[in-house]
Amino acid sequence: VRAARLALSELDQAEVDLAELSGRDVGRVVLGALPLARSGLLPMALTGFRAERPETPVTVLDGRYDLQISRLIQGDLDFMVGALRDPGPADSLVQEPLFDDHLCLVARAGHPLASGPGLTPELLARQSWVVPPEGSPSRGQFEAYFRENGLAAPRGVVESSSILLQREMLLQSDMLGCISGGQAASEVRHGLLVTLPLPVAWPGRRIGLTTRRDWVPTRAQRCLLTHLRDAAKQMRPVGDRM
Repeated sequence: VRAARLALSELDQAEVDLAELSGRDVGRVVLGALPLARSGLLPMALTGFRAERPETPVTVLDGRYDLQISRLIQGDLDFMVGALRDPGPADSLVQEPLFDDHLCLVARAGHPLASGPGLTPELLARQSWVVPPEGSPSRGQFEAYFRENGLAAPRGVVESSSILLQREMLLQSDMLGCISGGQAASEVRHGLLVTLPLPVAWPGRRIGLTTRRDWVPTRAQRCLLTHLRDAAKQMRPVGDRM
């Protein structure tokens, strides 16, 4: 069934290619987006794509990594953008790195700890936090920071990968947040959140594209891929500037 669905998807691609050769703007782009790409990279790329191709429909599908991979393999997605895996998920797929994202700690503007002096692991361990879900690489880095300083990770945390939920909770309290720099970039740029100036060299997380190995993109798909690559060159996640 999976092979049949992929074959039908490839036939649809061929039909779009033939239509574009005759000058018609047809077809659509369907892509999977993981959390680390949805806040900065993808909006920037889609804005440029829409200016160049105002009539091409685009569908962005969210979901767990394993679900997105399954959709991609069977042809329900044209490609996927987000955090890459090492090793890759399947021999039939190809990963293309775009940029490295780094973790950052954030708080509301005006937070008592936002100025920085006096920040210690002991002080941070006593705070209330909104953090990535258990088992995620970002959560692992967060807990490793305290473990490496001889402390237990904070307890009673709120777990969420949503920057919207995290932002609203931080704006309404003195809680602190742990999130990827790419996800926090827009909130920091608009003055809603600030990064805590903690001198920690967080490990980078590679963000990029995942495609089928033998996939031949249509003209519209190539256009969006170009805008994604161009947008990645402009990405400077706030975690890189700490």
